[in-house]
Amino acid sequence: MEFHYEALNAQGNSISGQINATSEREATRLLRQQELIPLSIAPAQGRATATAVYSKSAKPQDKVLLIRELATLLKAHVPLAEAVAAIGEGHAGTFVGKAFSETLKALQTGSRLSQAMEVNDLRFPGYLYQLVAAGEMTGKLAQSMETAATQMEYEERMRQEMRNALTYPVILVLSGIAATLLVFVVVVPKFANLIKAGRSDVPLLSQWVIGAGLFVQQNLMWVGLGSAAAFLAALMALSNPVLRARAFEVLSRVPVLGGWIVETETGRWAAMLGALLENRVPIISAMDLAQQGVRLMALQSKLEYAVRQVRAGKKLADALADTHALSVTGLNLVRVGERSGEVALMLRALAELHENAARDRMKRFMLLLEPIAILLIGSIIGTIMIAIMLAITSLSTVHF
Repeated sequence: MEFHYEALNAQGNSISGQINATSEREATRLLRQQELIPLSIAPAQGRATATAVYSKSAKPQDKVLLIRELATLLKAHVPLAEAVAAIGEGHAGTFVGKAFSETLKALQTGSRLSQAMEVNDLRFPGYLYQLVAAGEMTGKLAQSMETAATQMEYEERMRQEMRNALTYPVILVLSGIAATLLVFVVVVPKFANLIKAGRSDVPLLSQWVIGAGLFVQQNLMWVGLGSAAAFLAALMALSNPVLRARAFEVLSRVPVLGGWIVETETGRWAAMLGALLENRVPIISAMDLAQQGVRLMALQSKLEYAVRQVRAGKKLADALADTHALSVTGLNLVRVGERSGEVALMLRALAELHENAARDRMKRFMLLLEPIAILLIGSIIGTIMIAIMLAITSLSTVHF
């Protein structure tokens, strides 16, 4: 089986080609035997498909790989312009290839990498440009880009965990809604004659349920259109940044779920600030960038105030204590970091603590959400079944 590869040779030059191997692992081993450092390996026949994901845009995972690929080339002492050109050529004819070609043109006109990356359409997080600028000033560009990629991976992992956690409850609720509609449309209307016959002994609950079933069946098209319109309206509302932010604020006040959201946002802020400080970004600029990445307005307001306090001359721990943005444990870690000169390291530790706490809260939330969803759906379907059974038993009622 043939594999297409991109690798670095002993001189640090980027090369590409094809190699015969039974698996990607063996292809990697064969390349290393040739003293080559593999950058990417993919089945030759599937290469077009593999790069097709970049045709219109780049996913967050793809952006991380691009930054890591560029950092790897720079670590191997490949000149910056050559490294950018190699990535552009490797993704020629794609969205990424076009973006890196624009970046290369900007570099050739004398722009710095941090400026050149802003002209393309890849839309990296704002802190990436600051980390790249800091790396250019300190001469540690590859390390700065590795830090940015790690932070991007962290944020994407948190988003993915949240999506995965909500997938099962959403499917459960949608299945319950579908089952309820099926009962309303197919089962309930079969008992409509009980109402039409004007039987006074049919329980009121049964009359309501059967009447609702008849209404849904007779207006099925309008009910479907109304549901679709409501769903589209909800999607449009969530696509609005202002409404989405408000919804996020409301969810942050929900018991259990709110704690999970706050822990996640605090962990993201601590990780980002730690990464920026680790790469010698000035503390005011680092705090500004870090708080911009926070989605909770309440927490963001506290952090903005902390920035103003630090700008006025206060220590970071004291400024955060005044705003109550962190727990006692978090404040102690920041104070220890300030005394030892390892603020970035302590912030990283704080981010890890919040990440673990967020996972624990997520598990507790899921333990509560699943049975609540099951009970809610079961109660609705159970009420419908009880109403039908009451209607059936009313048929056998004998009047003397």
